[in-house]
Amino acid sequence: MNSSISDWLKEHSPIISVETDVPVMYIGEAARITGLSESALRKYEAAGLVVFYRTETNRRLVSLEDLERIRKIRYLMKSKGLNIKGILRIWALIPCWELKECSPDDRENCPATESSEAPCWVLLRHKGCAVISSCSKCVVYRFAAYCTEDLKSLLHDTFTARGKADKSAK
Repeated sequence: MNSSISDWLKEHSPIISVETDVPVMYIGEAARITGLSESALRKYEAAGLVVFYRTETNRRLVSLEDLERIRKIRYLMKSKGLNIKGILRIWALIPCWELKECSPDDRENCPATESSEAPCWVLLRHKGCAVISSCSKCVVYRFAAYCTEDLKSLLHDTFTARGKADKSAK
């Protein structure tokens, strides 16, 4: 009898399919949820720690991924003693050109390959990049906060895979 009840519940339960990178709330709600002020969240955005979505009327919208990113930033600051500049410098070490498999021409013209001050999405924003709005969809931006503490493993895995690919190409 338990399995039939279990099956019935599965058949009648609501289907929840939320895309975590889709904006679902305004910045005020995100501030309430994270325990930070709206001005702190705007400061994170101005520094490049977060790329918020914007409405046509320029209101900031926040996704569930953004909330997790903000929580991770707060953790890095409070528990690990990092400041905004420190976080940005760590993220600048992520070899975005490797992870995105940029062409040699793209690499040559990209400031992220030479700078260790800030990650690609911050550097490109200051260069007037037309694709900055798509940075929030980029895998490097989306998951940078999650690999901060384990950057060494990410780099090792990336360059080990590259070495294997180079050997097999020979």
